[in-house]
Amino acid sequence: MNVQSVVTVADAAEDPMTDAPEVLPRPLRVLRAALDQRGIRYCHWKSNIRLARALTGMEDVDLLVHREDAVAFQAALAEAGFRRTGSRAGLGHPGVFHAVALDEASASLIHLHAYLQIVGGDSLVKSYRLPVEPMLLTGCRRLHGWPVPTPEAELAVFVLRVALKHADPVEAVMANRGYGATVEELAWLRDQADEPRAIALFESLVPGAGPELFGRLVEAIGDRHALPQRMRLGLHLAWSMRGLRRLGRIAELRSRLHRVAAALGRRISGRRDLVLETGGTIVALVGPKATGKSTLGDGIAESLFGQLDVIRIHAGKPPATLLSAAPRTLLPLARRMFPGDRPSAYDSIEKRRGRGHSLLYVLRMTLLAHDRRALLQRSRRAAAAGAIVVSDRYPSATEGAIDSSCFDAATIAACQSPLKRWLMRQEHRLHATLPRPGLVLRLEAPMETAIRRDAERSKPEGPDAAAVVRRWQLETHAEFPGTPVVRLRTDMPLEDSLRRAVTEVWAHL
Repeated sequence: MNVQSVVTVADAAEDPMTDAPEVLPRPLRVLRAALDQRGIRYCHWKSNIRLARALTGMEDVDLLVHREDAVAFQAALAEAGFRRTGSRAGLGHPGVFHAVALDEASASLIHLHAYLQIVGGDSLVKSYRLPVEPMLLTGCRRLHGWPVPTPEAELAVFVLRVALKHADPVEAVMANRGYGATVEELAWLRDQADEPRAIALFESLVPGAGPELFGRLVEAIGDRHALPQRMRLGLHLAWSMRGLRRLGRIAELRSRLHRVAAALGRRISGRRDLVLETGGTIVALVGPKATGKSTLGDGIAESLFGQLDVIRIHAGKPPATLLSAAPRTLLPLARRMFPGDRPSAYDSIEKRRGRGHSLLYVLRMTLLAHDRRALLQRSRRAAAAGAIVVSDRYPSATEGAIDSSCFDAATIAACQSPLKRWLMRQEHRLHATLPRPGLVLRLEAPMETAIRRDAERSKPEGPDAAAVVRRWQLETHAEFPGTPVVRLRTDMPLEDSLRRAVTEVWAHL
């Protein structure tokens, strides 16, 4: 390759036409300082037209790091609080990995792509190993305080990458979704680059290429209506660069089918592919009625879901299983026939420990325990595979507490009905086999605040201050032995509560 050897990033002057983001998230601020302090050779190697957005966490940060600095780079990542992630479906590329860090100020994750080598081509398989690292790392300038390639190097690699994405019809269609951004980026690069130097760099990458090929590619890429021309040129370029393929045709097809199937699976399930290498966990939000469990649970999931595989469940209201589906259809009729035997009638510890449990109540609680175990067993398996499961409510080890076993040994022994005793024992056994959460956030707020929030909630049955008071003891004395429990006040501004909750979850992952 006819480029100079790699040198340490130069502290070129800032681009006067662009200002750095006003607020740089702390993980990126610490990371940049750690990289520069260690003398690591790196640059933000692509999409620098949107670098400002990336530095605020709105887009991914794409760093190319010299292979010889890989160990020092890992240390810098750890110092800045970044954690490596993996792919649930095994969709990674060689020499490329992902890492995320929590920006506590915004309660959101910063997503970083680290490249020790550049692979390119189609958007899914990345069939080519592109030896462009020396070109990108040589003579970098500073943009928004970060090293980026020279405009000529970035333009040459940009044209090469876009053209290779058009070598396959399916990939060409994918590359042309929102193609206006590609046209804009090309114009931005051409405006800054010395084109003859960019052509020389392009020719050093592509065997047999000349100025004419580069010009035709630039013209086709810059015209959003020139898809046929881009596809023809893409095929020509792919043939010229066949010696840089990292996968044979059969292996490429197999990889593409696997990745397409994984993408369809994610679309159907609504789940993300990335998981932390440290594994997943179940996060339970417990506390009295109207203390913000659902609101904070949704906020935690939203903060993490943009980058990681997050699952939301409600352990207090598990979905029906095959065993309970039919009986659940009869609940409306049962409520009309037995209006005094609703579960709310047992919303006190004294009532639950009494001896007046009806068969309908015992049966319903047993089926609920069965459904709850099915949900939590699925959640345990998902967490073991790396997912972060965020649950509204959670059964505790305290008998008689909300969502926990309703029948202790004394209650079962005192029951005169053999059928009800058997059902009570099953309910108790099912709860005894439930998986424990990895973290419990115990939400707390004054009762007056909970009553006011309950009155403000939009519910079909309307506010019920008596229910808030009635269930207070059931929902506050649950214990979770062996599980970290963090007490969290929720009578503060929502942004503050969410920031604290996300920070605690991140610290326990």
